[in-house]
Amino acid sequence: MENKKQLTRCVEFVAEELDADIFLYSAEITDFNADKLINEIKATSPKRDNVVLIMTTYGGDPDAAFRIARYIKRKYKKFSLFVFGYCKSAGTLLALGADEIVISDFGELGPLDVQVTKDDDFRSESVLDIQQAMSVIGSQAFEMFESYLLNLISGTQALITTKTAADIASSMAVNLLSPIPSQIDPLRLGEMNRLMNIALAYGQRLKPEGIEVIKNLIYNYPSHSFVIDYEEAKKLFDCVREPSDLELELEEIVLPLVRKPASTEIILNLENLKEENEENSDRNNSDRERIAEESVSTDDGEDEAIEGNILPFDKR
Repeated sequence: MENKKQLTRCVEFVAEELDADIFLYSAEITDFNADKLINEIKATSPKRDNVVLIMTTYGGDPDAAFRIARYIKRKYKKFSLFVFGYCKSAGTLLALGADEIVISDFGELGPLDVQVTKDDDFRSESVLDIQQAMSVIGSQAFEMFESYLLNLISGTQALITTKTAADIASSMAVNLLSPIPSQIDPLRLGEMNRLMNIALAYGQRLKPEGIEVIKNLIYNYPSHSFVIDYEEAKKLFDCVREPSDLELELEEIVLPLVRKPASTEIILNLENLKEENEENSDRNNSDRERIAEESVSTDDGEDEAIEGNILPFDKR
C-alpha cells in the first residue's frame, strides 16, 4: 500500500508541474486496447490542458496507433510521450504524433518496418526483407556482369568484340541468378509495398513536416529490433528531452510495469489512484468503527482484517 501512496503523490506532483492528465499504457497496440485508452480519456473530467502518456509496447496495429495519436491531439493542447522502456514499431509510429518525447536511460524506440507472418510459418518477417533481397540481387548481378565482361575481354586478348563479350557476360549472370528472383511472389511483393505505404501515409499525417524522418525510420535501419535510444532519437526528432528529477522518480516507482509490456495489459489514468486510495481509506475507517462497536457488545468475536484493493503496483 505504501508504494501506491508514493506513486499517487508523485503522479500528483508531475500532473501539477506539467498541467497534464497522466495515463499509463503497458500493452500491445490493438483496436481493443486503443478503445480502452480512449474510454479512459473520455471518463477523465475535468481534463487538464495537456496529457502525458507513459507507453510501453512491442508494437502492434498501425491503424490503432494512428487512432490513439489523432484522438489525443484532438483532446489536448500538448501531447507528451514518456518512454521508460520498449516503445517499438507501432509505438514509434504513435510517437510521431507527440509534441514532446521524454526518453529515459531505459527507453528505446524502434524502426517502422512492418512485421508480417510468413506463409505456413509462425515466425514474422519484415516487409523490408524482400526489398533488400531485390536490391542485393540487382547489385550482385551488375558486379557479376562487370567481372565476366572484363575477364572475357582480357582473357581472349581482344579476339572477340566488346558487344559479343557483353552478350556472353549478360547471359552468364542471368543464368546464374535467375532461379533466385523466380522464387519471389509478385503478389507478396505488392502486399509488402502496400504495407510500407500505409506506414508512410500514417507517418505523414501525424508529422507532415517530418517526411525525411519517417523515411529514415522505415528504410534506413538494418533490423526491426534496432535500438533508437535518447541519442539516436535526438537526431531524428526535434522534440526529445531527458526526464526531470521528478519524472525520474515516477519512472523508478513504475519501472516494473514500464520496462517491458505487462503480461496482462495495463491501461489506466494514474490520477484515479488518488481517488481509489481515498475510497479505500474511508471504507477502512468505517470498517474499523463498526468492528470497535461490535467489540464493545461482545468479547468473543474476532476482528476481521480489512484490506484495500491491490493494484499491480503493490507488492503482494
